[in-house]
Amino acid sequence: MTMPQYPGSPQDTSPQQQWVSPDGQKHDYPNAGTTAWAPTSAGKPGKPILLAATVALAVFVVLGFGGYAVYDQFIREDSGVAACKAMAAGKKMDGSPKTTGGDTTVDKKMTEAEYRKARAIFEDSRYEKLREHGTAIVDVAWQMQGLDDDSGMAGLAFMGPLGTHLSGLQSACADQGVIVDLNVK
Repeated sequence: MTMPQYPGSPQDTSPQQQWVSPDGQKHDYPNAGTTAWAPTSAGKPGKPILLAATVALAVFVVLGFGGYAVYDQFIREDSGVAACKAMAAGKKMDGSPKTTGGDTTVDKKMTEAEYRKARAIFEDSRYEKLREHGTAIVDVAWQMQGLDDDSGMAGLAFMGPLGTHLSGLQSACADQGVIVDLNVK
């Protein structure tokens, strides 16, 4: 009984197979003398493609985060600085015009939604002093509006923090190049 001979096996005595390139030269198959039946990776992505995809994804992520950081730090105006500019121009801190009734400002209580919106303006600031004093001013104003008209003594408790944070907010705005006159006229 004879053993079957597979091309490229040690028992194979047939001449090695060759292929012809488009320019007419004959070439041996790679590893033709050792293993003719080597498994191929046909249909499976190779390591170079996977590596290239990984590098492309990493570059995309780095550029995305880097681009956002540049936008956030240098292009987008800081919300606290924008509030300082609005107050310096005689507007509300969100940039909207102050509501007036004739020659005097209308005495209107702030809603909870308005309070949260005003506080968020300073909470989102990049500058620590604007965050600290701006949110404190909004908090003090929110607490003071809950006082009754006849609770004058209770209102005195807010005078210290109000003065401290008004002065601190003016200084924080001035540090950013915006002069704000917060004196009530």
